[in-house]
Amino acid sequence: MRGICPALMAASPPNATAPDVRAARPALPLLALALVVSGAGQALISPPLNWWWLLPVLWLPGLWALSQLRGLQALLGGWLLGTSALLAIFYWIVHTVKTFSNLPTPVAVVVLVAFSLFWGFYAAVFAWGLQAIRRFSGELWPLGLAAWFTACEYLNPQLFPFYQGVVLYQETWLFLVTALTGVPFLSFMALLCNALLLQAWERRRAGRKVFGGRFPVSLGVLVGCVLFSVGYSSYRAGLIEEAEATAETARVALVQTNRGVLDLRKLRAKGPAAQVNDYVALSAAAWKREGDIDVFVWPEGALRAHAKHPSSRGARALVKETGAELWTGGGAWKKFDDGRRVFYNSAFRFAPTETNKVEVGPRYDKRILLPFGEFMPLKSVLPILAKIKGVGNYEPGPGVQVQETAHGRITFLICYEAIRHRYVRQAVRDGADVLVNITYDAWFGDTSNPSQHLMLSALQAAQFGVPLVRAATTGISASVDARGRLVETTPVYKRMVLTTDVKRVRVPTPYTTWGDWFAWICVLFSCLALVRSFPSRRVDPSRRYRLATVVILIGTACIPPLSWLANPHILLGDWIVWAAAVTALSMVCVRQTTQSRNRIEESLTE
Repeated sequence: MRGICPALMAASPPNATAPDVRAARPALPLLALALVVSGAGQALISPPLNWWWLLPVLWLPGLWALSQLRGLQALLGGWLLGTSALLAIFYWIVHTVKTFSNLPTPVAVVVLVAFSLFWGFYAAVFAWGLQAIRRFSGELWPLGLAAWFTACEYLNPQLFPFYQGVVLYQETWLFLVTALTGVPFLSFMALLCNALLLQAWERRRAGRKVFGGRFPVSLGVLVGCVLFSVGYSSYRAGLIEEAEATAETARVALVQTNRGVLDLRKLRAKGPAAQVNDYVALSAAAWKREGDIDVFVWPEGALRAHAKHPSSRGARALVKETGAELWTGGGAWKKFDDGRRVFYNSAFRFAPTETNKVEVGPRYDKRILLPFGEFMPLKSVLPILAKIKGVGNYEPGPGVQVQETAHGRITFLICYEAIRHRYVRQAVRDGADVLVNITYDAWFGDTSNPSQHLMLSALQAAQFGVPLVRAATTGISASVDARGRLVETTPVYKRMVLTTDVKRVRVPTPYTTWGDWFAWICVLFSCLALVRSFPSRRVDPSRRYRLATVVILIGTACIPPLSWLANPHILLGDWIVWAAAVTALSMVCVRQTTQSRNRIEESLTE
């Protein structure tokens, strides 16, 4: 077992493409600081700051630090980078856990740290294989590095898919290329730019011409990618503009009552119909002002029960009086003969009929539930978890549903579902031309979550070429066009109705048909690079190199089943792609172990 994957952690030999920097390696605290800067800096490029222009240089300190590390140190360094990134971006988890589950602050902090360690592990995998990728790619290693990072980022089964390229979501002059490639292509460009800057610094440090060797080739690829992205984005924008010129327009009212968690509980204490009547009052006032509203959209959970329940009478009366449709969320349940009830987080469509009655469309039950909010993971394994108050006990629905309405073929995306691109893709492939995202974001408090949630939802419109409307109880409610552009938004924590015109367009995208083909190219390249990067000579690794390999294999093998236990309602495909990565890594280790064993036997024979 002396030959278990040593080459992936072995130091690169001194050469023109990977200079030997170990002799003058900076102190570990300085390297750790550089890693934290790149990691925590992710909060600067994400909403609400949106300093996306930092993306081309943000990874430079981290990549520089990782280039100084090998083996177990590289693995731990990458893990530090990934963990610090998630801590900075998802700090709001502390508030959410406290509000959702009524857990004390210290426990909520532990949850945040565990979350960040768990899903930040992909950066450790990236750092672990970095030297192998450089060795395989030669002077073109910036391209290999960008592909390797894209593969790791894509295969990581994240609860919140925060890809690097996502932060460009409002730069439509560049972002619309995602309609062809998906967001991973933008992540590739971002890491390629950072890697080129690092290569330029290394060449200059080594006394070589910065633009010598194959540096211009990698630079040319980056420039070509940018120009292609701009050109394709311009082409897409033209198609959408042409479609909008003749599109039907619906006047949509997004109703935001601004009822936080405590306010909502007080309102519900006044009676089962109090909450619905609050929405009716705000909607009726908007109707009197506007008079030409086609659709009211109320957020997730606006109805206290199902559409035909007595407490929903006010909603039906609003539709009957105004002649407008109502798209909203509410609760539903199924009662069994033994008295047991199963609850659903549902969405309903109310529509007026020619006979002055109200028709209720098919009920949609949320499929992808949020762990620790709508259900408690592992409670069947650890019954004590069921005693935590505040966590819902919902069951998942059957899946995507597309409904034909007078104002579009709509699909409901309840809260978390709007950020799962494979789920949204299925809805669009089934014919949806309007995405309806209803959510209740008050759980997250006055944090960055509402703007992050909006970002991850809005990008779906750009990728699939259809508009999206979003109603959130405390904000941010928004109208998003088929470019993914935020047409109109509401402030957070403001009681209001946003009335906006939504153009019903459906501009087909290659991404809808082909999916994440670019990301898979990066995955296939990375697997090839890892396998082919081993030196032909026998390598005798130290214990820390072997330990790093064992940690990688255990970590990658454990993430899928643990993630599935945490949320079994996420699409199975999210875990299958990670299992493919585990298989590839295992094959690499088996090959290297076999090679080393054969060489030992050959040497003993001689």
